[in-house]
Amino acid sequence: MDWITSGLAPLYIIGVKLYNYMLGFSLGFGLNTPQGASSTAWAYVSGTLFPFFQAIAATMLNLFFYIGICRQVGNLRESMTIETGVNVLIKVLLGNLAINSVLWFSKWVFSVTKVTGGVIIGESDFRGLEGSSVNEVQLMVLMVIGIIFLVIAIVCAATIFITMVGRTIQLYMLAATGPLAVSCIPGGPGIQNAAGAWIKTLLSKSFSIVVIVMFVVLVSKLNLHDFLGDNILTDIILPTGCIENMFMMMLTAAGVKGADSFLKQTFGI
Repeated sequence: MDWITSGLAPLYIIGVKLYNYMLGFSLGFGLNTPQGASSTAWAYVSGTLFPFFQAIAATMLNLFFYIGICRQVGNLRESMTIETGVNVLIKVLLGNLAINSVLWFSKWVFSVTKVTGGVIIGESDFRGLEGSSVNEVQLMVLMVIGIIFLVIAIVCAATIFITMVGRTIQLYMLAATGPLAVSCIPGGPGIQNAAGAWIKTLLSKSFSIVVIVMFVVLVSKLNLHDFLGDNILTDIILPTGCIENMFMMMLTAAGVKGADSFLKQTFGI
């Protein structure tokens, strides 16, 4: 019986350490800028993808310039005015400026979110899950639920890690395809909305790390021990810390997945 106890009981500790390690690694990866997360990937984006889409955007800018003129005037001889021409030319200038500045703007947004998230987590004294001492009766229960706890820890940690990595990859794609979106500015109503949609998506994906950090810190500050300790069953038989950690892991994973939805619903981006 002792070898069973010594073999299964540590699964809970393994789950706690695994989750804490993956959570810390994922937060560190997400708080890093795309340039710092992978220098190879960023070199490919800035050196290959961005110039490629920038060249396409330059051609599209001219195309949307003519489309914008045709949409604003029905008859070029009668309806073309100086105001109309100046309006379209200003949009062309803005589009050209945006095409050449979109990478700089993306890097600036990335750095702002990194600093903001770093300040929040740096002032929070965040430590992750905490292990708890158990008695002999609770140790027997841990042999059964230790496997369940480890599975939940693996699933939650994988969910958080995949979400963070997926967010960074999307930031690479947004930085690379930015010139295509901003080249639509001279196209007039409807077409020019692509530029606004790109900016909203960039801000949403970038600032999602700030929401994630705030959510993770707030979850770590929750104190459910007093509530669970009032229950005689959990106080005597079930390890209260284990139940609390299970809830916190699942809540954190759900919050990380829902960061984008929170930003869209709250700020409309």
